[in-house]
Amino acid sequence: MEEITLYKESVFLTEFKGDLNIIDKHIEHILLFNKGRSKTNVGGYQSNNITFGFEELCNFMTENANKLSSKKLILENFWLNINKKGEYNKSHVHGMFGFSAVYYHKVCCENAAIQFRHLIPTIRSEKYLINPMNQSCLFFSSMLPHSVKPCSEDNHVRVSIAFNFGS
Repeated sequence: MEEITLYKESVFLTEFKGDLNIIDKHIEHILLFNKGRSKTNVGGYQSNNITFGFEELCNFMTENANKLSSKKLILENFWLNINKKGEYNKSHVHGMFGFSAVYYHKVCCENAAIQFRHLIPTIRSEKYLINPMNQSCLFFSSMLPHSVKPCSEDNHVRVSIAFNFGS
């Protein structure tokens, strides 16, 4: 697992090498039966919390989250995000969970990076951009503010799944 240091926080990067066809089928099912919600997304689709499926991915993400923590972590919740041209996620934190993660099933382009900032931007105003690749997984502190930049390309779609882990 590669470590990227931001401030005193770290972001950890690894790759999921599981069965992508099963994930595609789970995503299709979610889109059929889950109308979604609006939280930090501007446009785009964000599912409600997912309560079934994605076993291989969930196990992989939980195993990797536990490599980063001194406490045993459990998967608290996860959800699907789909963004097309011009759609993005506003800056947010995931609360007091401990660790959060994002699995990138499909990355639209290098213009749609995840952006991390300091918890108190008036103290440190730098922004750190990470351009994930398909099947990459990012792990970070739940309290680390982050946003997702919009893609500007026609016919591009970004598909990701976000996770929260607590003890």
